[in-house]
Amino acid sequence: MKDEQGTGASGIVSAMVAAFGRKDLEGIVGLFAEDATIESYLVARVFHRKDGVCRGHAEIRELLRELLKRGTPWGGHGPPLVSGHTVVVEYTSAASSAEPFSVDVIDVKDGKIQSLRAYAGWRAVMALTGEAKE
Repeated sequence: MKDEQGTGASGIVSAMVAAFGRKDLEGIVGLFAEDATIESYLVARVFHRKDGVCRGHAEIRELLRELLKRGTPWGGHGPPLVSGHTVVVEYTSAASSAEPFSVDVIDVKDGKIQSLRAYAGWRAVMALTGEAKE
């Protein structure tokens, strides 16, 4: 796929944010390669397992379905940093665009997300534990 379609390394974040905004589950899943992985603190929580990695479209779809039901806990994001086929994006909390929430490191191959690694900031951890009172 081409960058003009918003799915190259520089446009993948915009395409994902737009699909999340539309609550377009299949649109989000379609941004991922068939054998893609998502490594996230949310995987263990959603699937009730110790392993924090989703593998392939079926698991990614199930994870994203749960996330869409819950709504996104983050607000906006800073400008994505692109280096070759890697995109890093820092999300802000829903309460304030000045408060960092989490960071995603996204590897893109052939116009698709090959891997997404999500790292939680302390606000994300507190939101997960129910201790955040913003």
